[in-house]
Amino acid sequence: MHLNLKAIIGLEIHLQLNTKSKLFCSCLNNVQDASPNINICPICMGHPGVLPVLNKKAIEKILLLGLALKGRVAENFWFDRKNYFYPDLPKGYQISQYYCPLIVGGYLDIKGQRISLEGIHIEEDTAKLLHSGEDYSLLDFNRAGVPLAEIVTRPEIESPLHAKIFLQELQEIARVLDISSAEMEKGQMRCDVNISLRPENDKQNFYPKTEIKNLNSFRAVEESLKYEIKRQTELWENNKVLKIEVTRGWDAQKGVTIEQRNKEKTKDYRYFKEPDLPIFSIKSKGFPFDIKKLKKSLPELPVERRKRWQKKYGFSEDETKILTAFPARAYFVEKVIEKMHDWIVSREGMDASESEIWQRNKKKIIKLIANWFINYYLVFSQEFNKKELNVSFEDFAKFIVLVYEKKLSNILGRKILKKMFQTGQKADFLLAEFSSQGFIGSDKLEIVIQDIIKNNPDIVAKIKKGHPNAIQFLIGQTVKKTKAQASPGLIKKLLTKFL
Repeated sequence: MHLNLKAIIGLEIHLQLNTKSKLFCSCLNNVQDASPNINICPICMGHPGVLPVLNKKAIEKILLLGLALKGRVAENFWFDRKNYFYPDLPKGYQISQYYCPLIVGGYLDIKGQRISLEGIHIEEDTAKLLHSGEDYSLLDFNRAGVPLAEIVTRPEIESPLHAKIFLQELQEIARVLDISSAEMEKGQMRCDVNISLRPENDKQNFYPKTEIKNLNSFRAVEESLKYEIKRQTELWENNKVLKIEVTRGWDAQKGVTIEQRNKEKTKDYRYFKEPDLPIFSIKSKGFPFDIKKLKKSLPELPVERRKRWQKKYGFSEDETKILTAFPARAYFVEKVIEKMHDWIVSREGMDASESEIWQRNKKKIIKLIANWFINYYLVFSQEFNKKELNVSFEDFAKFIVLVYEKKLSNILGRKILKKMFQTGQKADFLLAEFSSQGFIGSDKLEIVIQDIIKNNPDIVAKIKKGHPNAIQFLIGQTVKKTKAQASPGLIKKLLTKFL
């Protein structure tokens, strides 16, 4: 039996906030670099008689995220205790928000679809549980008490691809706001997905959902949802519709989800107001943040930046996604563009206005920057395990100038850029060094070209009779003669000059 079924997907995302200290104590928020169980104290370990003190910086970061996602800041908010027992929870409860979160509602637009949010609440992270075979597990409490933002969407996502795009957009927003590095492979951004199916023509009913826990990559989110849609579709077609909500885990190696347990109900957590923390009011004199000022301080968000770059510079949609994926990367590329703008304007003198000079050269410059940064700069930074922006924007701009002036062929350009990453030397110095090693400069190239022209009179005659494409043969002969050690652009320029 074939059914037209529609996926109903909701996401629960945890973002680790990059505050200096934990949410309710002064322990360092350092999960990645510290030795196990170093950044702990009686408060985050849940010792009797201790009291939590709220980290104001964590609240500021949640407010920025909420405002960026068009949420409403609650006039009054408080914290609740979420009670459950598990080895990674030292207190036996988690301080979270349930009844009155800090941010209510909000939305994020992706691919023409608006995904609404239930809200954003703040809570403390649990310890990290490391399973070591069947005999025992290890616990690192450095993570216990680290501030988390939990973003909960409404069940409005309709495909695995949209789920992935939503997460990618959220990751970029977190980075632009400087609230989290949001690296999924490091656990700084984690995702649980909830998915159910229903008939296409059924707009009212929701059927028991399946939760897939602790997905730590975009690929895991997309692939687990694809598998779960396939699995649940088969259940529907065999008249075995889910009757209860269950929690499943994702086995990436096998490409399947595995049932773990029945999903907990809200009542199982026995939520009640956290007695050791007060009710907070954003209108009280003691509240440390002015919401209007925070809203004005929001930086240019990723979607706005991408639109501006496409309109102002002419980058493609795919190029802008790569070039603006990190705030530092976007800053770098824009600085390279500024340097190229200033160079081309000063190079061409006063024969036209600054705007006219830029407009007639912009397309070529932008194309060169996109090509060399995406296809080579990023590749070499990864190849040598370098910090991504190891070669400065000034040096990269000077390299692009050499390419623009056709002083570098693609082969020589790749060699020089690679050497810049290896040695830290500048492009013009390396060009001189490579030229001394046999790479052909314009003076030597002129001699080679004159010889090629002399030895191919029939081709020269053909060009002069109105067959300009015949020059490609001469270019090929020159490339062959120079063993690809000269720029094709310079070859063509000199051939045209002598013909």
